[in-house]
Parts: sequence; structure tokens; C-alpha cells
Amino acid sequence: MRKLFTALLITLIVIASTLVIVAADTDTTTVAAGATIGNVSSSAAFTAGANSTVNGYVNAAAAVTLGAGASVTGNVSAGAAFTSGDSAKVKGSVSAKAAFTSGANSTIGGNVTVGADFTSGANSVISGNVNVIGDVTLGVGSKILGSVHSGIGVIIFGAGATVGSVK
Repeated sequence: MRKLFTALLITLIVIASTLVIVAADTDTTTVAAGATIGNVSSSAAFTAGANSTVNGYVNAAAAVTLGAGASVTGNVSAGAAFTSGDSAKVKGSVSAKAAFTSGANSTIGGNVTVGADFTSGANSVISGNVNVIGDVTLGVGSKILGSVHSGIGVIIFGAGATVGSVK
């Protein structure tokens, strides 16, 4: 009987902590450098300082800016432009209604959808597909493992840049 109550108590604690994590959806515009936060749903623009971490997704009504070395473990959705600093990491996909600019050595683990022009920094890696309404400019040594589509047919390759395919 004691084992049953212990198991029940552990189950309740796990469920309670899960509910706290799910409820931790923050409406904020800034995360300080080096800080960590959970999911973000910003009613304005959102900026993550250098070396900060978002454990979850970022949904912003306006622009999203990730500082150098910042990371997001989920998807990013920007109501305007998306900009990342050097060595920034997004494990999920990125959707931006305006321009996309990534810093050198940055990584995106999923797909990228952009409502304007797309520019990747030197040696950046995007694991998914890139679908852009405007121009696509790939920095030196950039890699897109999936396909690339420019709505206006302009794709500029920096020296050593590669893509999986062009559509």
C-alpha cells in the first residue's frame, strides 16, 4: 500500500510540474544577455540578448532579434523581420513576414519561410527547406541542406555556399 501511495504522489508531482511548464508562456519583449526563459508569446517585438536561451518557442507580433550565441529550442514566428547574431541557434523552424538575416555560424534546425529577402551569414547551416518571396543571398560557406525557392528567381551564392536543390 505504501508503494502505491508513493507512486501516486510521484505521478501527481510530475503532472503538476508539467502544468507549470505548459502555463509558463511569457508575454515579454526582452530577455537579458545570458538569461533563460520558457515559451515566449510577445504582443510586440522580441529581443533575446547574447548567449540567452529560450526553452521553447518564440511567437512575436513584430520583429524577432536573437543576439550572438542566443538559442531557441523550438520554432520562431516573427510578425516582421527575423535577425540573428553570430552563432545563434534555432532548433526548430523560422517564419518571418519580412526580411531574414542570420549572423555567421548560425544554425536553423528546420525550415525557413520569409516574406521578403533572405540573407544567411558566412558558414551558416539550415537543415530544412528555405522558401522566400524575395532575393536569396547565401554567405560564404553557407549550407542549406534542403531545397531553396526564391519567388523572384534570384539566388546569389557566396564562395563555397551549397544547397540541396533549387526549386
